[in-house]
Amino acid sequence: MIGKRLIYLCIALTAVACENDVQAIMEFDSKKAAVENGTDIVGIFSQNGKVNAKLTAPAMERTLDKPSYVKFKQGLKVLMFNDTLGLESTLTADTGRYMEDEGAIFLTKNVVVVNKKGDRLKTDELNWDPKKKVFYSTKEVFIKTPTDSLHGWGLIANEDFTDRKIINVSGPITMQDSLSMQ
Repeated sequence: MIGKRLIYLCIALTAVACENDVQAIMEFDSKKAAVENGTDIVGIFSQNGKVNAKLTAPAMERTLDKPSYVKFKQGLKVLMFNDTLGLESTLTADTGRYMEDEGAIFLTKNVVVVNKKGDRLKTDELNWDPKKKVFYSTKEVFIKTPTDSLHGWGLIANEDFTDRKIINVSGPITMQDSLSMQ
């Protein structure tokens, strides 16, 4: 009696069991985007054994599909240091994207950079080109220094924002008299 029930059970299980098509699973898996998520992010960046930046963010999302990138949808803050760990500048943005293969960074919404001299850049878009080692923007920019307030559209700047050029400047500009500098 138990033997017959066991045979019927095996037949029933065989009838309802399904077989997955390996090719169909592979195709489904290749279409599914591989994503890594993290919260309370702290990243330390260094070159040649020296720390040069610290990134903090409430959350990040890393997409592994090509091209792979890291997204910061809830904002980010980056502290940039000199060789002796002195704070050179601070950068904040509401959103950011880091393209891993290129090393390019795209920051958007309320992007603010403050350097150690107190110069403050505010824009809604700032990009970094690692090959040229420059920051650039085609959007409206505001720069406030201890002596000036500059406004314009478009910006090109070196990595520490000590040399910067606003493409289309508007507003008053204070020029120092070369005789008073002697």
